[in-house]
Amino acid sequence: MLRSNRALNGLVLLAAAGCTSATASLHHRFAAVHNTLTTMGVSQLGALSEGSLAAGATARFPVELDARCHTFVAFTHGPRDVELQVLDANNQRVAVDGTRDAQATVQFCPTVRGRYTLALRMADGGGSYLLSNWSGGSASSGGAAPDGPGTCASPIPITPGTPVTGDTRRGTAHNDGSCVGSEEGETGAPELVYQITLERRQQVTVAVEQGAGYDGTVYIRSGTCDDPSGEVAGACNDDDGDTSHSRITTALDPGTYFIFVDGFAHNAGTFTLNVTTADVPTMAEVCQNAATLAPNSPVTGTLGPQDMNVFQARCGANARGPDKVYRLEVPQESRLQLHQESDYDGVIYLRRACADAASEVECNDDAEDIQHSRINTVVPAGTYFVFTDGYQANAAGNYTLEADLAPVAGGTVPGDTCADAQPLTPGTPVEGNTFQAHDDVHSPCGAPTEGYDVVYRLNVTARSRVKLWFENSDLREQGTITVTRSCDAAPLAQATCQPGALGENHAFDQVLDPGQYFVVVDSSAPRHFGRFRLNSRVESAAEVERLCRAATLLVPGRTVTGTTTGQDHFQASCAGGARSPENLYRLVIRRRSAVRLSLTSTTQGFDAALYLRQNCAQANTERACNDDAGDAQHSLIETTLDPGTYTVFVDGYANHNSGAYSLETQVTPQ
Repeated sequence: MLRSNRALNGLVLLAAAGCTSATASLHHRFAAVHNTLTTMGVSQLGALSEGSLAAGATARFPVELDARCHTFVAFTHGPRDVELQVLDANNQRVAVDGTRDAQATVQFCPTVRGRYTLALRMADGGGSYLLSNWSGGSASSGGAAPDGPGTCASPIPITPGTPVTGDTRRGTAHNDGSCVGSEEGETGAPELVYQITLERRQQVTVAVEQGAGYDGTVYIRSGTCDDPSGEVAGACNDDDGDTSHSRITTALDPGTYFIFVDGFAHNAGTFTLNVTTADVPTMAEVCQNAATLAPNSPVTGTLGPQDMNVFQARCGANARGPDKVYRLEVPQESRLQLHQESDYDGVIYLRRACADAASEVECNDDAEDIQHSRINTVVPAGTYFVFTDGYQANAAGNYTLEADLAPVAGGTVPGDTCADAQPLTPGTPVEGNTFQAHDDVHSPCGAPTEGYDVVYRLNVTARSRVKLWFENSDLREQGTITVTRSCDAAPLAQATCQPGALGENHAFDQVLDPGQYFVVVDSSAPRHFGRFRLNSRVESAAEVERLCRAATLLVPGRTVTGTTTGQDHFQASCAGGARSPENLYRLVIRRRSAVRLSLTSTTQGFDAALYLRQNCAQANTERACNDDAGDAQHSLIETTLDPGTYTVFVDGYANHNSGAYSLETQVTPQ
C-alpha cells in the first residue's frame, strides 16, 4: 500500500493546469484528467461524487475495493488545500495524499478485498469538490500487484543454500495453508510465493525466521500453485520452537514445487527464508544397511535433522517424519509384540519386504498416548523389517524400540491360570499383558475360540458395588472383563462380563455379595493379545440400593417434572458417561409394549440425558441411552420392552451438568 504517488499526482496537476481559471468548472478539469489517466492505462470505476464543504469539514465515502491498485483523484474549487485519505475497516489510515494543493491524488493497492473509507477534508478554505475512483497501474513503492512477483502467476525462483529476505506486507492474500489459522471461507494474511525445481528425489528443508512481532507460517504445494489440494502432506508448519520460526523438512520427488511464506491468521512482516537440499538415499541402499533388531532386546536411538524421510506408512498420516529401519529374524511362527517409547509422536510399522510398501503387515501410531506405539500380531517364520518413524515431518528426539517374541501356544506369565490368579487391590491400577498367556478361561460373552487371558483374585468383604475398567488397553473393543465365583468351572459359574470396558464410562459395574471372585481379562478375538491397565473400585452398595428402592413410579400418559441435584451415583454408556447428578424413576411393564420416553430440559444450558436399565443397580443391564434428540435440550428413547420392572434415569451430560426438566412416558401394548 502507498501513502501517495507523487509522480501520478504531478501528471494530474499538469493535465488540469489549462482549465484552472476562476470560472472553469470542475467537470472541465475532470475531462482533462480523464484523458491523461486513460492514456496511462487507468480506467474509471463508478460514478463521480460531487458536493461542497465548509472550511475544516470532512466528507466520508465508503468503498468496496478488491485486491488491485486504485487511484483516487479529488478536484476542488475554492479551498487552497484539500486532504484525501484512505481508511481501513478499523478507521486506520492506510494511504494519504502528501501534497498541499487544491486537488489531491492517492494511489492504494490493497492486498485483500475489503471495505474501506475515503475521507476528503477541506484543510484550508471551503468550496465545491469532485471525487473519482480509477483502477489500474502499478504501485511505485511497496505493495505487490495480484499477478506481480511473489504470486502464483509470477513465483520468485529460489536457489537452495542462498538465503533470501522478504516482506509479506508487500504480498497478496490469495492462498492459505492447512496450518495458517484462518477462519473457514476466509483468506487470511498476505503471502509471498517462491518456486523450486528438483531434478531428483531430495530431502528439502525450508527454514523461515520472522521479524519481530510476525507470527509466520510456511507450506509447500506441488502441481497447480493456487490449488490448496496440492499441498504436500505434512508440509505446513506454523511454529518451530516459537512463533518467530517455521520449518519444514520433507523428502520430495523430482518436479516443481511452490513454497509459500504466509502468516498465522492475519500476521504479516519481514522474514529470512533459507532452503537447503540433500540427496535422499534410495530405499534399496537404506534397506541394505538396516541394523539388526535382536528379539527380546531393546535398542535405543535418536531421530533428528540428519535423518531423512525415505519411507511412508499406511497409518500415522503416512508417517512423513525421518525414519530408521531394522531387520528382524523370526525363526518360527511366533507371537510378536513390537513396542516403542519416544520423545516425539512416533510411528512404527512392520514389512515383509523392506522397499515394498504393499508388504506392510501392521502399523501403529498411538498406543496409550502419542509417545507410545505398539504392534501385537502373530507372524510366520521369516525376515521382517521394522520401521521407526515420526508422525510429523519435523519429528525429532530419542526412542526405545523392542521386539518381543513368544511361542504361539503361549509361554509363562503371572496369573495365566485360576490357580495362579494375582491379587487385585481396589483403587490400585495394575499393569497387565496377555502376550504370553494361554486361552484357558472361557468367558460367557466371548466366542468359542477367544484370545488369551489372565486372571486376578478379588475379595469382597461386604455387599458392595464393584467397578472394573481398562484405563488403556491394546485389546480395545475386543477386551472383556469377566467376574465369576468359580474360575475352574466350564462354563464359568455365576459369571457376568463387560465387553469393551475401556474407560470408566463403560466399566463393569455390578453389586456383588461378600465372597471371593475371579476377574478374568480376556479378548473376544482369536489369537488376540496385548498390554492393558486395569483399575477397580469397591464401595458400599447400601446407597445405590436405597436410591433404587426409592425410585418414583412413572404413570404412562402423565408428564412429570423435576430437578437433578445432589451427587452422581450412576453412569451411562452415552452422554460422556453421564457423570452428573441424576433422578430415578420406576417403570412397570405388564405386557410386551412399545415404550416412548421423551425428556425436555427446562433450564437454560442444562444438557440432559436419558437412559433405561432392566436392573437398577446393574450397569450391564442398560437397554437404551440417549443424550441429544435434535438438540442438547431434548432426549428421546423409543424401544420395545418385555414384562418387568425397569429403571429410568434422568441425568446430565458428562460432569457437573444439572437442572430442571419434564419427562413424558407413553406405553403402547403390542
